[in-house]
Amino acid sequence: MMSLSRTRARICVAALAALAAAPAAAEVVALLPVKFLDTSGEAADQGAAHLARLEDFGATLAEEMAAGQGTSIARIDAATVAVACSPETPECLVALARDQGAERALFVVVLKTSTLIMQGFATLVDTKAETVTTQRDLSFRGDSDDSWTRAARFLARDLR
Repeated sequence: MMSLSRTRARICVAALAALAAAPAAAEVVALLPVKFLDTSGEAADQGAAHLARLEDFGATLAEEMAAGQGTSIARIDAATVAVACSPETPECLVALARDQGAERALFVVVLKTSTLIMQGFATLVDTKAETVTTQRDLSFRGDSDDSWTRAARFLARDLR
């Protein structure tokens, strides 16, 4: 017959093994609306195309960042931001992300300087400490659906 202390020890070992085998809770990253600044001076109005590309960029970024990495992406839409943070200040946006349950907030800006030259700037902020944890800059060529998608995928891989 096994002693009571040995039984307790085996129960504790089994419980610890179960905890170690259990998947860790996914970190929640809030993705705020991707911003766009066009300083190219091109005559053609590309507003509708850029709005669609911004939406696709955000969707691709969220999907790629969450792919098998134990990260859950909470997208915060522009309407929610407009209601909660008018005017939009970094402090308010970080608080909004934190209120949505996110441990980190991701801010992304895409800058178009010419037909061929695009840049992306991404900043990850710890919502509790309110500090920048990661910054990434990238350049990509071309203002096409394909170039924006490739840039979003690259950025997601770099941020993971």
